[in-house]
Amino acid sequence: MLINIQFLRFAAAMLVVLYHASSHLADSGAKPGFFFQAAEAVGFAGVDIFFVISGYIMAHTTARASGVTPGLAFLRRRIARIYSGYWPFFLLALVVFWWINPDHLAQSSLVRSAVLWPANHLLIAVSWTLIFEMFFYILYTVLITTGLHRLRHLLATLTVLMAAFALYSQFVRHAYDPGQLETISLAEYYMLSPYLLEFLGGALLARYNANRKAGAGWQTVVLGIVVFGAGGWINLAGFQGHIEQGYYVFYRVAVFGTASLLIVAGVVGLEARGFMAPRRFSLQAGGASYAIYLSHTLFLAATQYLGLNRWLRGQDDGFAQWIFLLYAGFILVHGIVHYRWIERPLHQQFRRVLGVGRRQPAASSEITSSA
Repeated sequence: MLINIQFLRFAAAMLVVLYHASSHLADSGAKPGFFFQAAEAVGFAGVDIFFVISGYIMAHTTARASGVTPGLAFLRRRIARIYSGYWPFFLLALVVFWWINPDHLAQSSLVRSAVLWPANHLLIAVSWTLIFEMFFYILYTVLITTGLHRLRHLLATLTVLMAAFALYSQFVRHAYDPGQLETISLAEYYMLSPYLLEFLGGALLARYNANRKAGAGWQTVVLGIVVFGAGGWINLAGFQGHIEQGYYVFYRVAVFGTASLLIVAGVVGLEARGFMAPRRFSLQAGGASYAIYLSHTLFLAATQYLGLNRWLRGQDDGFAQWIFLLYAGFILVHGIVHYRWIERPLHQQFRRVLGVGRRQPAASSEITSSA
């Protein structure tokens, strides 16, 4: 059932929520305390976990897929999943930014934002990750059409080539240096980014695990968490807290991509050995992770406009911290409600329109990791 993957999706989404909430807490003038300091140092890397999960799930759910027809069916399922979850929040974002920030609405590339095509100004800022997702879905569709017997070799070859190109771009071209990054085309930025190594790493992990009855376990999870936490220290000490910026994407992927791969390998291995997170909560909260991810910045922007951050100025630091923790809880509850009553029914409609049959069980191809 991949219950642990679902729980990990929930955890990754909440990391991103707390990361963005930390900046709103800072705007209120309150001290962050240890919890929000940690969220500021590592919370953005929930996205890296999502990318590894996405690669893993794509390979896991297409383990026997081979040829043009299965490849196109896979792509249609992915299109149904991405857009059925994204478009309701795109429409909500139109209303929110028309109300609170018309300038942002005017500057955004609305058509490109709607179809998740690379753009410099996206309506929902966090949707940049979905553009990476869509590109990898297309790439993986091509890989499926080549035939099952070639897939693992192609994945390994692509991983080596991408790693070599990332090293070349970082240390020879200096492509990610300030002033240089701005000259990279959008096509290169999305199609040849080090982030693709996280997708490919997840896919290779799934192919490797397919031939094993049980994989990694607690040691791998703990090691991944240690590396993840060390990444926060590296971020603060070596990058002044800005490793999430595009200038440092190579180092971000090297640290947090590695940590995410270890964590995913560990939780999958634990489930193979019978250690599972709470099933019902994991399915609901993991399923809601897409809604949590897409909605939280809209909520935070709207309440900032309404004066929440101003109201908290002068309040006790601990009180302000608890308010934002409760706010994160509200975003989680909203995500679960949205997932159950809007996202799932709408997804079923999209699947019917695209001719990919009825919705499959949660453990199958509809465990997605859009982040």
